Amino acid sequence: MKIRALLLALLTTTSVFAADPAPAAGPAPTAAETAAVAALAKLGIDARPMAAGLNWRTVLVRLGKDKPDPKIFAALKDVTNLQELDLAGVQLADADLAQLAGLKNLRVLHLEKTPLTDAGLAHVKGLTNLTYLNVYATAVTDAGLAQLKALPNLKSLYVFETKVTDAGIAALKAALPKVNVVKGLTAEEIAKLNAKPEVKPEEKKPAVAAATPPKPENKAVEAEVAEAQKKLDGLNAEIVKRREARGKLT
Repeated sequence: MKIRALLLALLTTTSVFAADPAPAAGPAPTAAETAAVAALAKLGIDARPMAAGLNWRTVLVRLGKDKPDPKIFAALKDVTNLQELDLAGVQLADADLAQLAGLKNLRVLHLEKTPLTDAGLAHVKGLTNLTYLNVYATAVTDAGLAQLKALPNLKSLYVFETKVTDAGIAALKAALPKVNVVKGLTAEEIAKLNAKPEVKPEEKKPAVAAATPPKPENKAVEAEVAEAQKKLDGLNAEIVKRREARGKLT
């Protein structure tokens, strides 16, 4: 469906830092962070600087259908200069997010298309510098949304294809008036759009009455016509004979 292209287009990460820049370079990495970055590199994950000359880091994790190695989250917790973390599609457990609770500099967090539930958001509510959170296509409900009231800097929240309701969004916006919540269509609404249209039985058209055959000509009239034609034929034959006879006499 389409929506979905517009909806999916909304998932594209636009840099929130253009309008809300982070401090210039960020604090120098600690020994623990340097070791954690090296550990992540061995696991195939690059905790790279956000730009040349910056200590702030960004991490993108893509594991396909594989469950994440627990070592990944154990290392992430020590990357204290981490500002952007993309875990979209990672088959994580809610408990894995407990390792992120100490990342107080984290500002952008992608959790879309993960097995995330409300229990996982309990570990996110302490990330008070978070400005962007994406939980698209997860099992999050209004109860999980309520925990995000503890995020005073939250500006962008994506909740389409979740169990979040309009009432839950209204309650969050009452607590965080500046947050922009993108709801899109619910899973039920999308299912209805994708469902095959109901095929109604074809209405039976009323049978067309057979045309009344023309009434046969009156038999007596037909007989008279036949008899008249017979006499006419006879007269014509007689005329021909007489003409032939005259021709012989001359």
